[in-house]
Amino acid sequence: MGKLQKWLVLSCLICLCLPSVGFGADFDIPDDCPCRESIYEMVETYKGDEAFRVLLDEAFKNIQPAPKDYLDGSNPWLGKSFADLVPFFVDWCSFLPEAKGSSDTVLRYIEQMDLFAYQNPFGRAAFQTMPGIMIFDHFAKERGDFLNSKASIARVAQWLSDPRIEKEEYVLPNEHAADGGFKSYNEFFSRRFKDISAVRPQTMPERDYIISAPTDAIVNTIPAKLVAETATIPTKGMQILNIRQLLAGSKYWKRFVGGTAMSCILMPNTYHHYHAPVGGKVIETKLLEGALLGMEDFPKFVPTTGNVGYYGASFGAFESYQRGYFIIDTGKYGLVGVVPVGLSTVGSVIFEDKFTKASGPVAIKRGEELGHFLYGGSLVILVFEPGKYKSGAIKVRLGNQIGLFDTSSNK
Repeated sequence: MGKLQKWLVLSCLICLCLPSVGFGADFDIPDDCPCRESIYEMVETYKGDEAFRVLLDEAFKNIQPAPKDYLDGSNPWLGKSFADLVPFFVDWCSFLPEAKGSSDTVLRYIEQMDLFAYQNPFGRAAFQTMPGIMIFDHFAKERGDFLNSKASIARVAQWLSDPRIEKEEYVLPNEHAADGGFKSYNEFFSRRFKDISAVRPQTMPERDYIISAPTDAIVNTIPAKLVAETATIPTKGMQILNIRQLLAGSKYWKRFVGGTAMSCILMPNTYHHYHAPVGGKVIETKLLEGALLGMEDFPKFVPTTGNVGYYGASFGAFESYQRGYFIIDTGKYGLVGVVPVGLSTVGSVIFEDKFTKASGPVAIKRGEELGHFLYGGSLVILVFEPGKYKSGAIKVRLGNQIGLFDTSSNK
């Protein structure tokens, strides 16, 4: 029996044996905090739910140092308690990221919250099981409302002055305004190209054997076996991806067992709409509720090198994250699954109406838009049937982008 399982048994005994206790600390949740209701809900649940309180307390007791090459081994949650969690959520709620040359602060709070779960099963369970998953979902919705408000545009002008944004390629409500005339940070974040065929042309669109990147992304193959159920136990050096769980509810999941996968991770400064990587017919779509945080090894998934999702990073956590999927029938190349995943406060996996309202298969061309994300971290996982795509080095053609210079290096 693992440490978390033992805790679950213990928590049941605690709930039966302990009387309801008071909570001595008073928390200052400002009246104008956009996430006041969800943070208050977290405090009240901590007060009144012994199991939730003990789980959070155990999580704080089990905070692990970060790897030595990551933040010098420090973890901002070491030595902290629930009393520190409340002001953290208050600050996070109205946080607006800044662009700084080739870097930005988009992941500041996301990184810290995932370090709470770093090699800490109690930290993951606190916000991936009830009532924590419900509380954090409420927080994400309130933060989303803030990011959809006029108050959230304060730093949009700074982002538009960043050369990486390439603002001349996008539709700006007001091209003469410093903030582009956007009404909210999310409106800026989900901006569209003026002419996508000109700035993101499809490579040889008439060739049906070509697989395109579904969006601007860091692309890596996933060195994991696509397995059914959880009967396969990963051993050292082996990764698995539970395709049945990842495609929860799909009648086609068995077709992908033994197949391969690829990750396409979006960066904060780039285009946040995702498109069909292949042509064919969309034969099934579904949106799935799930967790929004609790990654076991954030430092390995988002390393300091910037190669997010690189070889060795685990994708198993995303089997239960907020996500959706498209199943595309390509015909002679079999089925391709496109799985957009929302990370850490991204509850905004949004599909185009033509797919959500479809009563049957929808014909689609490679490059056609499927949907978009709003603010936060996000990725698209592509899955292929066995023998259809050999997961290995990414192949590019002459003239394709293979990297970016650090725009701050010439100062």
